[in-house]
Amino acid sequence: MSLRRLLFFVFSAIFLIISGKWIHDEFNPKWKEYQKEYFEEQAVKVEKEYQVATTVKEKELLGKRLAALRNPVCEVKQVLLKGDISWARGQNGVKVDRCMTCHIDEEKLKTSHPNTKDIPFDIYGCTVCHGGNGRALDEEGAHEGMYHSKRQMQQRVVNAEVLFDFWDELATLTPEESDPNLRIELGDFKQFSITGDKAIYVGSKKCLKCHTGLTTPHVERWMRIKFKTFEKVKAAPDYIAGNEEYRKTCLKCHTTGYNESTGTYSEEGVTCEACHGAGEIFSYFMEIGNAPEGQKIAKIGTYGTPYNICGPCHHTRNHEMRLRFFKDRGEPDEWFFPEHTRPYKTGIVEEAPTPTPSPSASLPKIY
Repeated sequence: MSLRRLLFFVFSAIFLIISGKWIHDEFNPKWKEYQKEYFEEQAVKVEKEYQVATTVKEKELLGKRLAALRNPVCEVKQVLLKGDISWARGQNGVKVDRCMTCHIDEEKLKTSHPNTKDIPFDIYGCTVCHGGNGRALDEEGAHEGMYHSKRQMQQRVVNAEVLFDFWDELATLTPEESDPNLRIELGDFKQFSITGDKAIYVGSKKCLKCHTGLTTPHVERWMRIKFKTFEKVKAAPDYIAGNEEYRKTCLKCHTTGYNESTGTYSEEGVTCEACHGAGEIFSYFMEIGNAPEGQKIAKIGTYGTPYNICGPCHHTRNHEMRLRFFKDRGEPDEWFFPEHTRPYKTGIVEEAPTPTPSPSASLPKIY
């Protein structure tokens, strides 16, 4: 055999092997193996349930499910992520998340993500937190640039802008509510850390260690007024007489870090983190000596920013249930009006010490 023929034979063999591997991988990709393995595991579980089933209807339903699992349809599973421009037109965005094609076991995902139930996979996908390439279907391509662990995700936050971009992404991917008044505003995402978990409230004592000296007038006034609002709420007759559901409406605004699903909160009263957000991230920046970055995060709830921090509590109709309570009982509604707003309601002003009152005499006093 001549050298030319030998080389032709060798290269032809290599070409056939590469082509065969490509055809095999194309029609039998790795993700199909993961799905088949998952369906087999589920079939074993359902078969056990079928054997111990006692009713005809139960056996019928389990039988149909078992038949489907024994002849599964393996397919690409993807989340069509929404985009700014296309969402306004009612169309899907250009971003796609196909992670669940391989990570098909949703129960296992929920178990490994116990604190991220407020960020459902079927809306936000996985790449919003983990990074990587959500469009890729092979492991190497999908995991490129991915943040696997919480530690890796937390290390991404080298400045405040990283967190702002994350919140912006969540806002972009969130579907609109049917009621325009209930649409999720950008500020609602301030409760999440970069891992998708709820951010941790550190408590006002930690804030006051430094800020009692740094921002004395602001801290002194806030501690005298807002910190003590819950003391007045607990003494109010409608709060005392109200049931659990009624009291929850008070807790939402008159406590800090209220968790509606558990009914728990971080602190009583409107303390530092009620407006500035959970202090986990920005207190970290303060501690490592990068105060300007921490300050950016702490200030996003203040006037002139797009974050909806004040609105949910400072809403004109939040106290309507209180007015109804007093009206239904024919009782005076003075409890409804805080001391510092009473002059607006009654017209009562402080008496001037001289016959000619000064312009400031008509202003409400802050107790």
